[in-house]
Amino acid sequence: MRKAIRALTLLALATVSLQMLDSHAARAQDAAVETLSSQQKDFVFEVRKGQGSKVIKGFDARAGQKIRLVGFGAMSLDQLQKELKVDAGDALLNLGSGQQLRIAGANADVVSAIQIQLDRSQYSQTFADDFDALSLDLEEGQSKGVWRTNFGYGGVHSRTLPNNGELQVYADRLFTGTGTANLKLDPFRIADGKLEIVAEPLKEDLRQFAWGLSYSSGLLTTKASFSQTYGLFEIRAKMPKGKGLWPAFWLLPVNRAWPPEIDVLEVLGDNTRKLYVAWHSNVGDKHTAEAKPIDVPDMSEDFHTYSVVWDKESLRWFFDDVQVASKSTPEDFHLPMYMLINLAVGGGWPGSPDKTTQFPAKYTIDWVKAYARRDAK
Repeated sequence: MRKAIRALTLLALATVSLQMLDSHAARAQDAAVETLSSQQKDFVFEVRKGQGSKVIKGFDARAGQKIRLVGFGAMSLDQLQKELKVDAGDALLNLGSGQQLRIAGANADVVSAIQIQLDRSQYSQTFADDFDALSLDLEEGQSKGVWRTNFGYGGVHSRTLPNNGELQVYADRLFTGTGTANLKLDPFRIADGKLEIVAEPLKEDLRQFAWGLSYSSGLLTTKASFSQTYGLFEIRAKMPKGKGLWPAFWLLPVNRAWPPEIDVLEVLGDNTRKLYVAWHSNVGDKHTAEAKPIDVPDMSEDFHTYSVVWDKESLRWFFDDVQVASKSTPEDFHLPMYMLINLAVGGGWPGSPDKTTQFPAKYTIDWVKAYARRDAK
């Protein structure tokens, strides 16, 4: 997905006055408008906030060309679609503060080729774990670390989500299940400065102590250590591949209500080129939800960054710093939420593993970070 990006100034064919541009002028209040053009396939034009109006000529989305908006932090894809107009045979985008972008000869369909880059410039980091070591809070007389290993609901509901039909038990190195003896299940590994959450079949003799579940895997939450209202939340990770595998990174409210829920990423292991971003709401005591599928490069072949920006007005999801979805913020999302990372196995959505699924399966996390806006009250 990443393409070489060259500075716009190197690609400008000319800087011309508004009068010379005629119908291709950006019609902003700038003293001059820069005209840009490239015949290179997969070329990415960068348009930066505060650097004047631009005209792009000869733009070819069919050749893989893209336009990337940089520094427009609060803009959502929904806003982009509303602001894009057709004017004198061109696509015209008002970027605010008198800055405009005109795409000569394009129509409204060009919106699918315009990308909004994640802008971290207004944020301060509030949480970071690079997983040089794993800091666990096992709640069994151990030192209190960052990550808890269960949902905290009690019984089987702390260690799996039965309503989803999942097949795994979320274990840790002190887990005894329904018995009294340590089952010696540890789904967490640190290797080369990265965390691996490992899923594998449970031995037959252990299943009786794990509510009859067939697999062991791992869940981590910051429920007791970190939560935040609004901000930027992100993870850099590599996905497992295989039928029935279901890795996720998500947010839940600290008050134990459900919904709401923000899913930064969900992936079904039998199609690791499809990213799902989702939300759940309970406004008016009615459960509403949407999971949006996004086509991306194979997430099992390399690490990628998955982010969500959540504020009072909107939710904006990003893949490798490019916005892929947005939604206005539901009314029940204005409360602190904590982060969860897990690798589920089976369930009604992903289906059960089959003979092609390779175990042990690994969900590998490079880091997890969170930020708050510096101007947040």
